[in-house]
Formats: sequence, C-alpha cells, structure tokens
Amino acid sequence: METQISNDLPPALKMFACMLDAQSPRVREIYQYAFTLLLLEDDKAQVIERRVIDLREHLTFKTATGDIFTIVKPDVDKETLAHLIDLARDVLREERTKEDGKTEQDAT
Repeated sequence: METQISNDLPPALKMFACMLDAQSPRVREIYQYAFTLLLLEDDKAQVIERRVIDLREHLTFKTATGDIFTIVKPDVDKETLAHLIDLARDVLREERTKEDGKTEQDAT
C-alpha cells in the first residue's frame, strides 16, 4: 500500500515519505508504528480501540484534530523499535527547527 503524500508536507517530511514508500511493507509498518508512538508521546493522539485479528494487535487512534486511523502493531524487538523511534524523532526535530527558523525570519 502506497502512502498518500500531501502537497502540504514540508520538504523533509515529503522526502521521508517518498523514501518510506520505497521500503518493504514490514519496514513501512514499523515506521508507522514508531511515528504513531511519537504522536502518543506528544499527546497528539490517543488509542481508542485495540483488537486482535489473525494473532496481530490492531490499534485504532484518534488524533487531536479528530482524524482516526488504524495500524497493526509490528512484531519487532524493543531495541530496533527504540532505534527507529529515535530516527523518527530526529526527522521531526529537524522539521520543527526549520519551521521555527522560518517563523523567526518572517517576524523580522
């Protein structure tokens, strides 16, 4: 399944989404889960449903903006997941830094 990439995405996130599309379904599943954990960590989403289908946990989330989506919890070890969450954090941090710099430049 290919990611629908919004034209509104900042360039770094758009590039990351394109790179992610080129990965295997398993890698995409793990990254989706890692980014979703970051949404939870930032209180930008909450788990609204958990169910097991074919021995895999499916989690449904609702974002702070009201969007609802479901992902499958990947079968991955904690160390790998922690590493991927750190990488996802780095992408988001870089994008926030760029956005903050843009805001400061616009104010001058």
